[in-house]
Parts: sequence; C-alpha cells; structure tokens
Amino acid sequence: MATLERADGGKFGRCGKSCGAGIRNNLLLVLLITAAVVGLVIGVLVNPPVNRIKDPEKKASTIMLLSFPGELLLNMLRMIILPLVIASLITAVAGLNATEAGKIGRRTLIYYLSTMVLAALLGVLLALTIKPGKEDKPGKGGPSFKKMEYRNLDSILDVIRNCFPSNLIEATVKQRKTKYLAAPAKYEMYNVTGSNLTLASNEKITSESTFHNGSEIISTVSKQIYPGSNTVPAGMKSDDGVNLLGLTVFSIIFGIVIGKLGPKGKPLVEFFSTLNDAVLMLVTLIMWYSPIGVCSLIAARVARMDDILGSMQKLGMFIVTDTIGLIIHTLVVLPIIYFAFTRKNPYTFIKGLRDALMTALGIASSAATLPTTMRCVEENNGIDPRISRFMLPLGATINMDGSALNRPVLLIFVAQLNDIDLSPGKIVTICIISVLLAVGAAGIPATAVTTIIALQAVNLPLHDLGLILAVEWLLDRFITVVNVMGDAMGTGIVQHLSRDELDEIDEKNNNPTGKILKERFAKSDGPDSHVATSGV
Repeated sequence: MATLERADGGKFGRCGKSCGAGIRNNLLLVLLITAAVVGLVIGVLVNPPVNRIKDPEKKASTIMLLSFPGELLLNMLRMIILPLVIASLITAVAGLNATEAGKIGRRTLIYYLSTMVLAALLGVLLALTIKPGKEDKPGKGGPSFKKMEYRNLDSILDVIRNCFPSNLIEATVKQRKTKYLAAPAKYEMYNVTGSNLTLASNEKITSESTFHNGSEIISTVSKQIYPGSNTVPAGMKSDDGVNLLGLTVFSIIFGIVIGKLGPKGKPLVEFFSTLNDAVLMLVTLIMWYSPIGVCSLIAARVARMDDILGSMQKLGMFIVTDTIGLIIHTLVVLPIIYFAFTRKNPYTFIKGLRDALMTALGIASSAATLPTTMRCVEENNGIDPRISRFMLPLGATINMDGSALNRPVLLIFVAQLNDIDLSPGKIVTICIISVLLAVGAAGIPATAVTTIIALQAVNLPLHDLGLILAVEWLLDRFITVVNVMGDAMGTGIVQHLSRDELDEIDEKNNNPTGKILKERFAKSDGPDSHVATSGV
C-alpha cells in the first residue's frame, strides 16, 4: 500500500514538474493571455461608470489614465520601428544570392514572392467581402468612394511617389500626398417652370416663385448647375507618419547593391546584421513589459465602448475571416499551384507533412519546425536534399504566406472598425506592405511590432492594438502552419521544374545519389507510395 502511495505521488510530482516547465518555457505567452483576460474584466467593470460621466473632460482623463501604461508600450514599439525595418530588410536581402544557385534560386524566389502576393490578395478580397469590422444598419453607409477626399487616380499615384522619396530624412517622419484646392464655382443659370420639380445632385435653386393653377402648384425656379467635381489637384503636401514604403524600397535596393559588392560590402552587411541583432534584443526586453501595456490598452478600449458585445462579435468575425483565408490558401490555392506544375496529387504530398504541420501548430515557429519539415519532405515525399536544404532555411526566413494573408485582413478590419474608408491606393499599399513585412520582418519575435508597422504605413489608429494582440497569439499558430505548408510545397514544385539541372549536376560530378533518388521516387506522389517502394 505504501508503494502505491509513493508511486502515485511520484507520478503527480512528475506531472507537476512537467506543467511547471511548460509554463516557464512559455511564460511570456501565459502572461499575455492573463493580461488580456484581466484587461477585459477591468474594462467591462468600469465601462458603466465611465459612460455615466457627464463631464467630457473627466471622462477623457479617466480613459487617459487607464490607457497610460499602454501608451508607453506603443511609444516603445514605435521607437524601434525605423532601425528594425531598415536593418532587417537590408540584412535579409544582402544575404540572398539568386545567381549563385542559378535557375533553382530564381525559381525559389519567384515562387515565394508569387505565393505571398496571392495570399495578400486573398486576404484583401475576403476582408472587403465579409467586412468583419462593419455593422450593417438600414439607411447607413453607402458607397465609400463618395466620401473620399482624393481621386482614385491620385491615391494610386501617391503610392508610387512614396516608393521613391526625394529625401530619406524626411521619409522617416513624413509621407507625400496630393494636395487639393477648391475649384472656382462654375455654373449655368436657367429658369424652369412646372410642377413637382426635382433637383439633380449637381443643381442648386437660387430663387423660386409659385402660383396656383387649379389643383396644381406651378413653380418657376432658377437653377445653378455645378461641374462634376469642385476640387482640383494643386501639387503635393506632407502628411505626418513614417514613409515606410519608401524606406522599404530603399532598404531592399541597398541590400541588393551591398550584396553584389562581395568582400567589399561585407563590413556593411555585418554592421546591419549586428544592428538587427541589437534591435531584436530590444524587442525582447520590450515584450516583457507588453503584458502590462496590453492589459491597459484592452481595459481602456473596452471602457469607452458603447456596445461591448457588438465589438466582441466583430472581433470574432475577424478571427473567422482570417481563419477562412488561411484554410483556402492552404487547401485550395497552394494545392492548385502544386498540381498545375507537377501534375501530382497535392493532398498526398500534404499527408507526408503531417508531423511538420502538427509541430508548427504546437510551437508556432517556422524556424523551430525546420528540422521536422526537412525530415518530412525528404523521407516522406522524396525531395532531393539539395533542394530542401536550400529552400527550407531560406523559406523560414523570407517566405511567410500566412503573415502576408493575415496583415490585409487585420488592416482592413481596423479601418472598418473605425469607419475609415480605404481608397484603391491605400488597398494597394496594404498589399505591398503586407508582402514586404512578410519578407523583411520574418525574424521579429513580436506580432505587436509588425502590426504597428503595418498600421502606421496606412495611417490607421493604434487604439485597437490591445484587442488584436489578445487574439493574435492564437492566430499565430495557424499562420505558422500555412507558412510551413508554403515552404514545403515549394520544394516539390522547384524540384519538378529543376529536374534537368539536377541531372546535369549529377552527371558533371559523377554523383549517383541524385539518380537513385529520382528513380526511387519517379512514380511516387507521397508517403504511401514511398513506403511501398521502400518495401520492394
């Protein structure tokens, strides 16, 4: 009996130690979740008394005090955006050398870029269709383009202008935007006589006289007809906000140039790499303060809400929209691309990745999943190690399909939540920024940083950041699964397209390994047929 008690106690002790170790290893995540829950509870409790305050100054002061720790967090994160974007992009791009790997390298980069662009476009399409942040009410709304201050053409041209800033120093604090002036009033005046007269949208009555004719009232009016638009472009102006688009384009081009300098450019590459490492250490330090900031931001946001339940429903719709996009990209878009190039069953290939996908779901890190991903594609799907060991580490750094899809949904959701209309130029900017962030900020261990970068790039408010971070930790796991899937399926596509180059390399180096792999998996579509072949 004593033995049983000791055994049970031992099991309980081992279980307790295991749980304790799990909490210690994921302490920041546990603190963030706890902070989100505490912030939500505080916000719900103070919401009624805050909304009952009649004095606007007292109400604003109360919310300001609630949000003050969160304001400090936002300032810390804004502080490191500039060096982080420049250093991470230059380091990532300078380390690439597509010509060294020849056609295989070029195919890899084209595949990564193409799938991220498709993911971003899918995110935009779903967010504009489902409208997770909109509340449909009868008689409210209408076409958003009528509310725009700027023409669609100019908003798109402004995106291109911002890609090439005339002054890099100004680009760190200003964005360029078309300036408009009111056009002179041009109109024609004429008189109309009749009954039940109506006005068009560009007409205005200047005088009116009426008289009775039996049962009808006859009116004579003088109308002014205005042109279709009463504003004209009048040069450029500067808006507050970092021109991240211009700095990003410069960083990419600069990274390519110093990468081509070879040994001469190595000191610059090492400088930006060291700067990137130092900034990432700062990010880590800031993230330990983030639970306090997140708690504050959520409490302040919930405290000022008029309809808490409605806002939570919108947040739920954001999660649903993002999840639908990730599922479509994983089970529809990527398999179609795989089948179009290889003519093999993509779902059999996916079956061979099950260990890697489960690992990605559990640890939410593409880099940490890398060894499992390599084993799955090589052992289960017959991918040549020369392809997998070139593509997968590169993909874990610059290919983030899930992130490229998540960012447009998030940005459009925030815009809809705050009744901000997005012009075509802003939507184009959202797509570009989403892809560039997926490339350049893949190593950043904080969703808050990339979220602030994206929000500031299109001048969207930051006060909803706390609510977003409260659910992003969960979405990150599904995003990582999509990232790993995109990397792995790319190896199958690139190997199929590069089979001739691999054969040439094998013949030139007299390497039988590649030929054996090719013959072994010639009729293999995935893990099932691989097992059968191995059995033979």
